[in-house]
Amino acid sequence: MALPYKHAGTFLRSPGLTGAIAHQTKLLNLKPAKRIVFTFDPFGENITSIRNVLFQMNIPAVQETNPKCIVKTNIVCNRANPTVDVTLQTGHKLLFNTQNLEALEILKLFNKLVSSQFKPEEVAAVVPQTKAQKKKK
Repeated sequence: MALPYKHAGTFLRSPGLTGAIAHQTKLLNLKPAKRIVFTFDPFGENITSIRNVLFQMNIPAVQETNPKCIVKTNIVCNRANPTVDVTLQTGHKLLFNTQNLEALEILKLFNKLVSSQFKPEEVAAVVPQTKAQKKKK
């Protein structure tokens, strides 16, 4: 007696870590940010995550969300912890200490604290006028 064969082909896997990072990158919105400063020591430990986030922030689609936002990189040589300093349009400052965080965690926090402050503008629906309505004017 053989087991019934129900599925043809292979099972699909989830996109994994790279898919999750790509999803968080699509959610990035720099509208509430005025300035973002990445500070890290290139010879320090645990800097790969901040470098990956820096790469994600410089993607043209993310930069187009707010062309006036300044993304700056400070390379220091004093074994300082990697940090991301965000200055918001409201004047508030956020400091992310990213020494023990992965890139996905940093992007999730950024989206939760910064990108969520942007409220998309509602587009008013334009009703086309008929020829009779145009003649009345």
